[in-house]
Amino acid sequence: MTSTSSNINLLHIDEDSLLDNTTNNRKSPVKTSIPINIIPTRSDDVIYLNLQSHNNSKRTLRKKTLSRNLDSTVRPPSRSSTTAINCDLEKSRYHRHRYRDHYPSQCQHNIKDEQQEHAIDGCDMRIFIIRHGERVDRCFGSNWFMLAFDHFGQYHPYHTNLPPHLPVRSNPFFWAFDTPLTRNGLNAAQNVGRVLGINKFEPTHVYSSPAMRCILTTYQILKGLGLENQLPIRIEPGLLELGAARFGMSIFLKSIDWHKYGINVDLSYQPIIPTVPQTERANAYYLRSKYVIREIEQRHDNQNSPALNILIVGHATSPDTLTWDLVGRQPNIYDLFTLSLNIGYLQMVITERKKQNKLWSLTQMPLQATTLKWV
Repeated sequence: MTSTSSNINLLHIDEDSLLDNTTNNRKSPVKTSIPINIIPTRSDDVIYLNLQSHNNSKRTLRKKTLSRNLDSTVRPPSRSSTTAINCDLEKSRYHRHRYRDHYPSQCQHNIKDEQQEHAIDGCDMRIFIIRHGERVDRCFGSNWFMLAFDHFGQYHPYHTNLPPHLPVRSNPFFWAFDTPLTRNGLNAAQNVGRVLGINKFEPTHVYSSPAMRCILTTYQILKGLGLENQLPIRIEPGLLELGAARFGMSIFLKSIDWHKYGINVDLSYQPIIPTVPQTERANAYYLRSKYVIREIEQRHDNQNSPALNILIVGHATSPDTLTWDLVGRQPNIYDLFTLSLNIGYLQMVITERKKQNKLWSLTQMPLQATTLKWV
């Protein structure tokens, strides 16, 4: 469009179309050349043209400025045509109701066929992948716990943005490697659950990384949905990010510890990958994530079940490492750290699987609230 705005092009249209919709004194159309000047608009989706006619004829000169939308290819109907269309719609509705009164069984059969066709075109599995909320060490530093705990191990929050309470740990230095959420992170995660509930996107299964920030995020999302006591959290170590297990798996709380703390955790869940190696390369991390997401898909792959909404709470790199194989992308091995810097807290990616061909694709749901960010 830049070349069009710099140079004046010629658009051939009928000059009678520039006149009023009068049928009297209409002559044969004469094609004239009209210069086009681009008018800048606020929206990039709609472009308007300024059409000015400078034709010198025996008639009096008429200078008119019209705006034509390039996106619209059909002229708006007149008042008479609109009235006719409304009459046709009323007639069609009348005959449709009469047909339903005389042939109710046939109409029910047609409705069932439309529902089956819609189910085939829809998805049978949807996965929500969300990064955890705001973490404490990014706000107060890695030594935040030295000021928050006394010599007896009692927690005393010294700032309003610190969480109100925390579970008990045997080693206080583990707080430096497995950090919780801030108060703002807890509230924001609960708000995400409210938004999902408003839009009727309630999860049927929930998975979380064993990191404390992920489990607290998952619990707050379920709390916003009102499902914190109905839907248990499945802690999956295979969802850990690259380098999170460099100090071993003992720094993370066990499922029984979270259960004692009061969080609804699935104690009978068998992890897909029980332990993650302390040293791991980026390509191995992508393959591990691929194996985990495919195993989750296989465990819930039931042809007779309705559409499933699976919630996965992970880390900044989870939206890319868990979806690259599903949607057919190449793994971003050499720029994984830069990718993680561009993913904010509680950012979400949604992938759907079509029921007919079992193919995955990324999508963005039209949410009624604007508190969620998309990847």
